[in-house]
Amino acid sequence: METPAFVRRWKGRLETPERGAATMTVTLRDFLIVTYAVPAQRARPHVPEGLPLDRLPGPDGEPLAFLQTTCFFNDHFHWSPLPGPGLSYHQSTYRILTRVGGRRGAYFLRTYLSTSESYLSQRALAREVDQARFFVHITGDPTREQYAAYTLRAVGERGQTALDVRGLPGVPPVLPAPFTRPEEMTFFLTQREEGYYAAATRGVGLLPVEHAPLRPVWADLVAARFTLWTDLGLLDSEDLLNPLAVLIQPSVVFTAFPPRLARL
Repeated sequence: METPAFVRRWKGRLETPERGAATMTVTLRDFLIVTYAVPAQRARPHVPEGLPLDRLPGPDGEPLAFLQTTCFFNDHFHWSPLPGPGLSYHQSTYRILTRVGGRRGAYFLRTYLSTSESYLSQRALAREVDQARFFVHITGDPTREQYAAYTLRAVGERGQTALDVRGLPGVPPVLPAPFTRPEEMTFFLTQREEGYYAAATRGVGLLPVEHAPLRPVWADLVAARFTLWTDLGLLDSEDLLNPLAVLIQPSVVFTAFPPRLARL
């Protein structure tokens, strides 16, 4: 199967990255992304003014925005020039997809972290960061991209993330509009090179990142509790069990560039 042109272009950018001594590197393992599509006007109040949503037309032509809950294990988050030591911890995030010019990004409404060290390091930069107690259980063979079950519970002072997922043997036969090809859908949902967040001091922070295009496993969500989405009124209990897509990337290496204040 021929590699799509947009993947070839992105691969070329990644083969000649602009790296420096200030970058950080981490391997994300069992990177789970649960995506929901909602009317763009519903999501707009939860993203800072001046930060455009990444919108697509729905089946009836109404502009849609995209909410994502992610869960993963950060394996050896460290300063790029040195092999270690680094931080390892579980993480869950809540984000809304954005696009500034042609740059794909996501605005992080909240992040939950499993260790005090990771919490303190991220809380120095971002306001909406909490420490949580994590329980994660995975069965199958992730090294062979097989997930029989993926169960996660993360309980913090300001909310919970709870889900049960079952891996699927292949791509679903029918994709939701406006997507027609699996590779286009996964690229749109997963290739996000800019992370925005409420800065700890003032304004909106920006964290540029880079990673290779993901080729995830498709999965089915059988139970979910995402209290931030329901508390904000962005989703209700019935919506939670009807995601647009559930994707699992067994592992991927991320490079993070120095954070800065965004100019919106």
